Amino acid sequence: MEGPVRQLPLVPRHRWVAALVLAAVAGLSSCDSPASSAGGNPGGDTGGNTAGGDTSPAGGQTGTATAAPEPSPSQTTAVGRCGTADLAAALSAPPPAGTSPTTVHVMFRNTSSARCGLEGYPGVQLRETGGDTWDLVRSPLVASTLIVLAPGEQAHATLTYLPASSPGGPGNPVFTPATVALTPPDERTQLVVPWKGGPLVRQDGATHPGTYISALEPGA
Repeated sequence: MEGPVRQLPLVPRHRWVAALVLAAVAGLSSCDSPASSAGGNPGGDTGGNTAGGDTSPAGGQTGTATAAPEPSPSQTTAVGRCGTADLAAALSAPPPAGTSPTTVHVMFRNTSSARCGLEGYPGVQLRETGGDTWDLVRSPLVASTLIVLAPGEQAHATLTYLPASSPGGPGNPVFTPATVALTPPDERTQLVVPWKGGPLVRQDGATHPGTYISALEPGA
């Protein structure tokens, strides 16, 4: 035979709700324990490095000065002008007769013991035995440039002339040089050499004469 049923006391509704709230709060507190930050960097980088980590000057240079190259002797040593006293002059042998037009070289050789420079045109004056003279015009066909002559070296200018025996020469005035007076560039003193090219068609008053002198060039 069953015994009498015992009735348990009822818990008030407000206490049950309060118990549930306390349990939820306790659960949330357990999730907020002081663990290390998930954003921590295990490598210890504090973010203080600059981009690339390069603290040297731009381009990787260390700022050490580079020595300039030594100047060449031609840059440091001034070369004086060749004076008339430093030079010997000569004319090359004339070409065979009948050639037209003909040329000879007016040559200057450095006879001094030091280097010197020539630049430009020599003065060239043809002289007859009777005293008549003819100063030759300059041709622009050769560019003027500085020529440095060591002792014994030479420079030359080309003298182009029109012989009296050339075609068209007969019947025209003739100039018969005996000597040629040569003046180095920027000088006043002349060097006189004999003329061996024979009589010339006289054109000292012509606009475009066939006898003229070029600027100086290296060599003989």
